[in-house]
Amino acid sequence: MISGSLVTLRAPTDADSVFLHNLRNDIEAQYLLMSLPRANTTARMEQWLRTIFDDPASVFFVVASINTAEVLGFVQVREMNFIHGTGELGIFMDAKVRGDGSASESLLLLEQYVRDVFNLRKLTLKVLETNKRAIGFYLKSGWKQVGLMTAHFYQKQHYHDVVLMEKFLQQ
Repeated sequence: MISGSLVTLRAPTDADSVFLHNLRNDIEAQYLLMSLPRANTTARMEQWLRTIFDDPASVFFVVASINTAEVLGFVQVREMNFIHGTGELGIFMDAKVRGDGSASESLLLLEQYVRDVFNLRKLTLKVLETNKRAIGFYLKSGWKQVGLMTAHFYQKQHYHDVVLMEKFLQQ
């Protein structure tokens, strides 16, 4: 468990199943995460988590409120490359806490963790070019836009541009 002043990053528990199941079935959230939405049973959601936890090149944490223990979202790093010191960020925060500092603290705690534990030096991410709020959040958090994949991701009968971003982790 990793704690800050607002949030705790921890492993998921059975009590988190409802939040995670609902997230995996929230079509708009899945679009923001650049997933292809489909109906997910609880078993399928649990398989999703098992796949991440069984992958030695991945880390996943539930983000919970330090005060109430309520689940606020998740953070993950996938495709960690231990030779090159890189990984790909994924983050989702419930709409009710966006803008309250929880996401910023979660991201900072995760960055410190993967730097200190796995010796990662750089994280990358992909975000829909239309997701201006997320892009603004990343820029404010020290990320740099390093590329644009034109007409790259199919969603709702259109191909969308995808922004590539990176952040070198401070030592």
